Amino acid sequence: MDTTKVSERERVVGVKKPTTLWERLLFLLSRHREASIAVIAVLLVTYFQIGSNGQFLNVQFLGVVLRDTSRLALIAVAEVMLMITGEIDLSVSGTFSLAPYVMALMSAIWGTPLAVGALVGVVLSVLVGAVNGLITVRFRVPSLITTVGTLFLLQGVVVSIYNSQPIVTPVEQPFNAIFGESLLDPRNDSIFSWHGITAFSPLLWAVFVILAMTLVLHRTTFGLHTVATGSNLVGAREIGVRTNRIKVYNFMIAGGFAGFAGILNTCQFSSADPAAGGPFLTLQAIAAAVIGGTSLLGGSGTAIGALIGAFVVATLNNGLVMMGAQATVSDIYLGAGILAAMILNVQVDRIRARRRI
Repeated sequence: MDTTKVSERERVVGVKKPTTLWERLLFLLSRHREASIAVIAVLLVTYFQIGSNGQFLNVQFLGVVLRDTSRLALIAVAEVMLMITGEIDLSVSGTFSLAPYVMALMSAIWGTPLAVGALVGVVLSVLVGAVNGLITVRFRVPSLITTVGTLFLLQGVVVSIYNSQPIVTPVEQPFNAIFGESLLDPRNDSIFSWHGITAFSPLLWAVFVILAMTLVLHRTTFGLHTVATGSNLVGAREIGVRTNRIKVYNFMIAGGFAGFAGILNTCQFSSADPAAGGPFLTLQAIAAAVIGGTSLLGGSGTAIGALIGAFVVATLNNGLVMMGAQATVSDIYLGAGILAAMILNVQVDRIRARRRI
């Protein structure tokens, strides 16, 4: 093939070949955004495994990390869907507390089965998301302000319902085991037995949701419209995309996922605590989404990256404490990680724009 013709064609379509090693690396990351954070995750696991004398990958400790990962990943992927459209939801931690509290309250007062209470809690969470979306798109209130107001509202409601007291939830098998309670006894149970599987049930739910949302983003019209809404709002409207409706639907998805994450968390600890979802939980989930490659400017994001980002955050939170560091030290590394991820995302976006393919 004539290289002169190839170069001429590349110049015509606006493709600029990477020349330096840094540009080649960014070029690779622009095609596989999850690659960089996956490498970081592997390095972190290796570091903590060596630093803890081989205890980090212990089944019990790793189970704690993966359960934290699942909780963060479900909320992070909810934020990913919204951030792609150019919006954000800071009220997910309030919804995270509300859904399981409703489930536990219905069980304690009316004797309602947990499965029914969980369904009611998730539906209520979806309705909260719908309210957030409608206020944002109908009244043109920035989503940051809308969801901050909703957050304080939900926290006040949950705290006021039962005099701020946690509610112990009953054990109703197999519901509890399927949705978060671990039945694993490391001394008697195989990791591949039913009891062993229950130790990772929250992670399995998170992986299922992540894969489903990956398919939605890349294989469905709704996913394409979600990306189009965040990439070019005016252009998306001109080609017939109902951008307001797309945003409301994604707010509803965010609320539902946050409520479901709260259900899993309550089944794990057999108690619904009104203070379970603090604002810090939301910030960590947003951090996981950003670290995983989602742009705060909208138009691009990855569900799988949210899962890997959640694993990195959970690994930092638990690994540093395991090695004897103060809990606040993890915030230093997490903050540095967010800044580095944002700088990298901006550079990758520039490379993607220069490629124009």
